[in-house]
This record gives sequence, structure tokens and C-alpha cells, in this order.
Amino acid sequence: MIGQYNLYHFENNFFDNPKNCGGLRIYQLGEMLCRPTTVVSPHQQPCYELTYVLSGRGKTITNGVECELYPGDCAINFPGDTHSIVSDPEAPLRYAFCGFMVNDEDPVCSGLVKELHRLFEGTSERILHMKEENNVFYEIFVEINSGNFMAAELITATLSRFLILLIRSKRQKSKSFYLPQIKNEAMLTYQIQRYLYHHACEIRKLTDLEQIFSYNYHYITKCFKKIAGETLGDYHTKCRMNTACKMLSEGISVTQISEALRYSSIHVFTRSFKNYFGMTPSEYRSRLKQSVAAVRDDPKGDTPHESQPV
Repeated sequence: MIGQYNLYHFENNFFDNPKNCGGLRIYQLGEMLCRPTTVVSPHQQPCYELTYVLSGRGKTITNGVECELYPGDCAINFPGDTHSIVSDPEAPLRYAFCGFMVNDEDPVCSGLVKELHRLFEGTSERILHMKEENNVFYEIFVEINSGNFMAAELITATLSRFLILLIRSKRQKSKSFYLPQIKNEAMLTYQIQRYLYHHACEIRKLTDLEQIFSYNYHYITKCFKKIAGETLGDYHTKCRMNTACKMLSEGISVTQISEALRYSSIHVFTRSFKNYFGMTPSEYRSRLKQSVAAVRDDPKGDTPHESQPV
């Protein structure tokens, strides 16, 4: 039982009479805003289920394998899986979920789930980062009971698109980032820098670079330090901090930034930011606003302005 532990729990439950949407049958559709103490008890999946994290942090345990969840992550469960969800006490989860089965006679939808099985066969982690796909579930919410013209077909099209993007993401992740294996140390270091710069919000742990670049992690760190003159960890921190500054300038909350950059808590993020820049994220945002105001009040640029940290 989970309802009594949640701040908000919206669910369309169609297990007794699944919504036939052509290529797909929808069994459940909903959204949950957890309390710090929320635990979704272990249960066996009667259908496929997608769980998309809208905000907060937590973890999912599927068939005994525990994986962390962050905003933009999508957890995939197959029929027969046993899984549970635990919300983080400091940053409670908010997530959307959709349970479905495919109509076997539909070649597109049946092909998509077959490909999901093929890609995840033998893997213990079924989580992919799907940035900025929040609207997918909202669009299905709108259509599910609307009675709108071709609502069922639109639901199947929307969910099929999302499954296609999941499959593409998994295929790309399963390949080495650059093939064939890079032999030149300077080029390898450059490609690692480029990858970390563009994936600051996505990489879960630096040891994942082993699979991406097909090199032993110890060799990667040694090569990086030799060529770049700084440690891999230091460069990763630099990328995260620069991304944090960009997000602060865009008005994104400190809590959301700490979640997006996969810090264990807002306190850890704030401490890391202050150690790096000598000021808290809130102080940085305040200085940035002052700088913008000064430029607005002095359009000729006669007033010297303090440069932003980089």
C-alpha cells in the first residue's frame, strides 16, 4: 500500500478493462508526488511499465538490482518483474508512470517491445536518461479520457515515439562513443573532455567511461592526467560547476540543479559549489543579478563589473 504515504497520487487504473489504443492497451497511467518516507512495496509487474522521474531523487529495486533515480531518468519494467521504489528523504520523488501491453498483431508496437527485450537482455540496469520528455506523459493524461477525435491513435503514436527514443538512447549507450578504439592519447583525452562537457547532467559515474571508450578506467585516468595536466575528477567537477552556473543564470532553482547534476543532496551540491567558487549558489545568482542590473543602468559600459566565475 502506498497512498497514505504520498502528498499526491493521481492514477487512472484500467486493469479490469484496459484502454485499447490500437497498437497498445493502457493498464495504468498516473503521477505520484512522494513524501520523504514513501516506499512503494515490492510487487510483480502484470504489464510493461515506464516510470519517468519529473523531480527529486530516489531508487528503484528491480529483481533485486538497486539503481538510483534522478530527474529525466526513465526506469523500464517488463511483465513478471518484481520491483519497488524508495523516495529520497531530502528530495522526495515526483514521477509519472504508464503501464501497457502491446497488441501482437500490430507490427510496429510489437517490434518495439521485442527490441527492448533484445537490448536489455542480460543487463541488470534498466534505466535511461531521457532529458526533457516530461510532456509525453502529460499528453497521454490529456487524451486518455478525453473522447477527442482519434485520441487512442494519438496515445499510441505518443508512447511509440517515446519507446523509439528509449531504444535509440540504449543503442547509442551500448556502443563505444568513438569507434574504432582511439590509439592517440591526446585525441583520447580530447574526446573524453568533449564527452564530459556535453554530458555533465547524464553521466552517473566516471567508471562508465570504460564502456564508452573501451579502455580500462585506470588507463583513462592516467592518460587524462598526463595530457590534460589535471585529474579526470577535477575536470568533471569543472564541467558540473560550469553547467551549474549556466542553469543558475537561467533561473533554475538550486534544488533542481543539484538533482540534475546528480548530487546526493542540495547540501552536498552547495558545499561543492562554495568550495569551487568561494560563494554559495544563491550568492552567485545574487551577484549575477547585480551585474545584469549594473549593465542595464550603465548602458555605455563605463562601470567596471566583476567577472563571473568560469
